[in-house]
Amino acid sequence: MSPSHLHSHSRRANRIGRLPRWQRIATHAIFGFCALSGVLFFMAHDVHLELPGVSSHSLLVAHGVSAALALMAFGAVMPAHIRIAWSARRNRTTGVILGILLSVLMVSGLLLYYGSEDLREAIVWSHWVMGGLGLLLFPLHFVWGQRATPSQPSTTSPPAQATKSI
Repeated sequence: MSPSHLHSHSRRANRIGRLPRWQRIATHAIFGFCALSGVLFFMAHDVHLELPGVSSHSLLVAHGVSAALALMAFGAVMPAHIRIAWSARRNRTTGVILGILLSVLMVSGLLLYYGSEDLREAIVWSHWVMGGLGLLLFPLHFVWGQRATPSQPSTTSPPAQATKSI
């Protein structure tokens, strides 16, 4: 490997709040599958789109299981990604909105099963709207985080000289 490749890798690895590759891939895959199963269930159940070989019940089950995994993934990123990025004042706005959105989705998902039948229709639509907002916000949070998170100085690069202010 060339020295420039090692330097580039060490810069990426030192990003503030950046998850390890395996955790980042797993988290994105879980949230992506949860979003996809939710959108497909919405299309099959409310838009009445025929999906050959897939019942709306199996989509709902896939969405429920992936939502449980998404909550576990969210809990797993809290100690490293969220706490460290918060302390570094990085990407806070979309992070807070995303955290609130995930909390609302969690509560509305529980209310769909255990809530009042009188409120069910409102809860269904709030869950759809919040899920749709999540589809927009998660990629935005990711992209803004990539731009807003400068690399920490590499341990292999020479230290920057301090300038004396007069």
